Amino acid sequence: MVGDDDFDPVIARLQFGELARQLREAARVEFGEADRAVGGYLGKLSKIETGSIAPRPQDVDWMIARYQVTSAQAEEMRSLATIARRRAKPAKTLSSSRQYVSLERRATKIAMVYNEIPGLLQTAEFAYTALSLSPVIVAADLPGYAQERAERGARVIRADGPEVRIVLGEDAFDRANGGPDVLRRQLEHLREVAEMPNIDFRVLARSTTSGIVPALVCPYTLLEVDSKTLAYVETLTRSDYIKASAPYVFAFEQAWSLAASGEESKAILDRRIADLIDTGE
Repeated sequence: MVGDDDFDPVIARLQFGELARQLREAARVEFGEADRAVGGYLGKLSKIETGSIAPRPQDVDWMIARYQVTSAQAEEMRSLATIARRRAKPAKTLSSSRQYVSLERRATKIAMVYNEIPGLLQTAEFAYTALSLSPVIVAADLPGYAQERAERGARVIRADGPEVRIVLGEDAFDRANGGPDVLRRQLEHLREVAEMPNIDFRVLARSTTSGIVPALVCPYTLLEVDSKTLAYVETLTRSDYIKASAPYVFAFEQAWSLAASGEESKAILDRRIADLIDTGE
């Protein structure tokens, strides 16, 4: 049985949707039949199975009866559906990213490949200057979004947290949002993260022609949640979850193999921090 503290509503919607789809397919029930049965409008079942909306109690009852599920499966479906219908806790997070944040908290393994400092690794002041360039965030909301981003990182990136592998292009160390002092403190934070026992950190040095590494052209995050790997890709105005993640896993491993070793990567970072200290003096 799913405990109330184990999921937030967004995760529960996603988990229910995946379970409902698996049970429907196992029962050999056609999508069209189930879609008509849950009623309301065409395509509602698709929104339930992808976790976009929560199911109604009568939807769950119909699925349990039609899919001929076990008592344990029925209990899990009802428990997930109950949590899914609750109102999620408000957060200063862009609406397009809320599902991602929920999955992020559930992930047992995370892999990131970026040519900039990703949000999970940003300090509040660095996040503020980075978000200030966004065309979809108003100035009054910047402090809240920046603080939430930093707190989100602290919840996930911690010594007793999930396994995390990070590949950054060396160019990320030159993006001086807010000036050299802000960048230096950001890189010092990154250096502390790199020392955590569950973190593997590598840098794609410029000498490795990192500009043509496919994963850096289209940066993304891989999340392993309940033994399934999802690729999360975010653009200026939307985000996508890609379940067929094999090409993304391959591209990440390619970038990982081309990157400098862990110790050399830390040395590259140390040299950049030293340069910024000299600049500040």
